[in-house]
Amino acid sequence: MRLFIALLFPYEIKDTIYDVLEEVEEISEDGNFTDYDNLHLTVLYLGETSKEMYQRIKEKCSEIIIKPFSYETSHIGMFQKNKPKKIVYLGVKNNYTLQSLYNQVVIKLRELGLSIPTSKYTPHITLGRQVSLIADQDLERIQVKPLTIQADRISLMESTRVEGILTYIERDHIRLQ
Repeated sequence: MRLFIALLFPYEIKDTIYDVLEEVEEISEDGNFTDYDNLHLTVLYLGETSKEMYQRIKEKCSEIIIKPFSYETSHIGMFQKNKPKKIVYLGVKNNYTLQSLYNQVVIKLRELGLSIPTSKYTPHITLGRQVSLIADQDLERIQVKPLTIQADRISLMESTRVEGILTYIERDHIRLQ
């Protein structure tokens, strides 16, 4: 199974994020935009994982000690700025506790012998991939009010296709403590 660890959102937050996503879609020629039900903030992508390793990952994640916390969104941005097709995201403000959560997840999973790249963690909410903006359109014209989001659990997510549609399924969750 393709596995990742994420923070999920309550419906009222998803509704607001999806409104922003639809504004991006309006000024885009094309793109692969995130389905409403797939909106999340990735803590760590793990890729293909066996069922046995999944159980071990779940056990290690249950050892994480972080109290529930809140974090805030910031701006709309894009990765791959110099390419014609971009990843468009809703940014997340620097947050000590979110960074600490990421660090603990990495440490715990390295204890299992998993190879986790040592790249900088840039928390964000992906709105679309392979996005081409309409000529003379600019993401900066979209006004985004910061959202405060509560995190009280981490979710173990499977990325799969259901009837040809990319679907993220919460396989389990661990309450923050």
